[in-house]
Amino acid sequence: MKPDNYMSFSVVAGFFVGLAFSITKFDEPEFMVLWTIITTMGVYLIVAVCVALYFWFLDFESSKLKKSKLESNLEYYRLEFDKREKESAKIRNFIKSIESDDEEMAAQQNAN
Repeated sequence: MKPDNYMSFSVVAGFFVGLAFSITKFDEPEFMVLWTIITTMGVYLIVAVCVALYFWFLDFESSKLKKSKLESNLEYYRLEFDKREKESAKIRNFIKSIESDDEEMAAQQNAN
């Protein structure tokens, strides 16, 4: 999630949490509004610090996609897949030859 979206979501969530707490705690509308504003600001400040720390400790260089390494890995896996596909085709042909030999032997036995 992008930091802006995270901040917006947290502010809205903080507003509704503050509103819920103020409705349950206070009877006067002035205190409800004040408590809702204070809670919303508090949640905003906490989330702003969390996002700032996230960007402070995040190393952007290590999160970049290394295209050449990815392409070489994909080529390696493609070649391995081709090898295994050829091997499985050989195994299937071997099994078919055994089955056909079994059928020929069964036909010869039935003919005798």
